[in-house]
Amino acid sequence: MSFGLMVPADFFTSTQLRRIAQQAERVGFSNLWVPEMFGRDPFITCATLLNATQTIYVGTAITNVYARDERAIKAAAYSLAESSGHRFELGLGVSNKVGNDQRGLPWVAPVKKLRSFLDRYEATELMFDHGGKKVPMYLAAHGPKLMQVAADRMDGAYVYMMPPEYSKQSKERLGSGKLHLMQPTVFETDPEVARKHARRAVSIYMPLENYHRAWREAGFADEEFANGGSDHFIDRLIAWGDQDKILERYALQRQQGVDHIIMSPVNLDVTADTTWRQLQDVITAGS
Repeated sequence: MSFGLMVPADFFTSTQLRRIAQQAERVGFSNLWVPEMFGRDPFITCATLLNATQTIYVGTAITNVYARDERAIKAAAYSLAESSGHRFELGLGVSNKVGNDQRGLPWVAPVKKLRSFLDRYEATELMFDHGGKKVPMYLAAHGPKLMQVAADRMDGAYVYMMPPEYSKQSKERLGSGKLHLMQPTVFETDPEVARKHARRAVSIYMPLENYHRAWREAGFADEEFANGGSDHFIDRLIAWGDQDKILERYALQRQQGVDHIIMSPVNLDVTADTTWRQLQDVITAGS
């Protein structure tokens, strides 16, 4: 099983980010993934992580296609790849209408937006010598239409916080492309405490209609993700418990077609040495 680590860079200093990258490489993570939020630039952050490491792959998961044009994204991606020995991977997404409203940008139907973006991205020529090697490109895709774009034109897709059944459907739609799962993980055996941490992790997605649609497609009724989410809803989306229980969930996702688990350790301090010993044990046992 391949393990990546989500790195929410806005919560750390540059010195801490370099240390996190080095520790992740040391304990056996294959990839670091940087989300685009409302603070640090994801490409500059990826450069920081790449420059601090030797072998680990680094990528955006995701960068918003509304935030930059196709030439800017391609130039950044291929610059990072060329300068790092081709250790950079590009994750793209359309974000959501709420995020777009904050940017003051008009909303375009996701499939139309992505196809237009990819047409121009593929047509963009770069002046510098980047070795001719293609930068792998993945799409944050919830729903059959976006997954089809990923299957037709990209190297794979991400799904965020979804149950194993949804992973199976996604892999079937994706075909030979790689399926990445962003998996919030709570290292806690007390159900009440674990679910409290899990609900905090899910809370930022609760107002977003695109997630509501995905959860309905995954078989959840609206009342299950109301008022913080039912226990059943939380338990299907979030891995929690001791190491064995967490690895059991990861293995189940793997059986459903997930190629790469992107771990987001909800209740661990990744600036603490004890955390890295715990994460190394999980990777060793799960690999």
